[in-house]
Amino acid sequence: MTSTTLYGLALDADFELHDAAEPSDSPSDVTVRTGLPIEQWAAQPEGETLLHFETDEPWYTLVRDATGRLHFRVHSVCDYLISSDLTEIELRMHSASRPGMDGIMTTGTLLSLLLYLRGCPVLHGSAVDVEGSAIAFVGHSGQGKTTMATLLCTEGARAVTDDVLVVDDSDGFPVVRRGSRELRLRTGTGTDELIAQISNTRFRLSADERRVIAPTHSAAEHLPLRAIVIPRPTRDGSPLRFERLAGKAAAFALLSYPRLMGWRAPEVLTRTFERASSLATQVPVLIGHIPWGPPFPTGVTSALLAEADA
Repeated sequence: MTSTTLYGLALDADFELHDAAEPSDSPSDVTVRTGLPIEQWAAQPEGETLLHFETDEPWYTLVRDATGRLHFRVHSVCDYLISSDLTEIELRMHSASRPGMDGIMTTGTLLSLLLYLRGCPVLHGSAVDVEGSAIAFVGHSGQGKTTMATLLCTEGARAVTDDVLVVDDSDGFPVVRRGSRELRLRTGTGTDELIAQISNTRFRLSADERRVIAPTHSAAEHLPLRAIVIPRPTRDGSPLRFERLAGKAAAFALLSYPRLMGWRAPEVLTRTFERASSLATQVPVLIGHIPWGPPFPTGVTSALLAEADA
């Protein structure tokens, strides 16, 4: 049993979430209980398709039936049966899923879905606390978001959130919600070297074979957003530099990195467009051309802040 608060939602689950960022004694916003495992996939219920995303094969689908109940399928992994008020959820894992995937899917994909449905667009991004403000990194899977967050943590930053980036409006200025205390790194060139540079940090392997670390977590529940960086790793020997986007280019860049793709619900699409357009006018949006290690460059934080504050 795990009770925690992530991204502003108090969550109670009957399985291990691992990333119990902030223990919660308050009433739960969301309760997740494990149902019977899935042996063979049944057809999804008839109803309105609110979300569907696939590339070579389906990734996830959300259907709302005639009673208002939601059926969210993460293909090949699990089904979530969600009450119409978004508070009670039954999780049915496929019997072939790896142990621990229930926690990974719930803290990432499910909570992102619930945030969207509660009116909070979510970016696919990570963030760190630098001098009391948030530096965010957004991008597709494997683009270097978490690696950049880890790189800044080697230079003294504190973790704010990973993989799920929620930005609220506070008196006309964007603030980032604190979320995951853990950073989930893909295995690859330079990963172990970065982890070794963070004091008193060890990693564990997650069910999806990521290296998971828990650097110092920010103490602030909300942090003013100072800049958004889109990592663009370079391997041609070119130097570290940051390129500022402006106007429509910045807005369209942010629209490229939602946490969940394939929305069909008009209200979600509208809020997502409005949030990206607003952020593009409120904070610097930068492309970070980062020499990809090892060794990774030093002084990345100071160079980033100098460009953001220019």
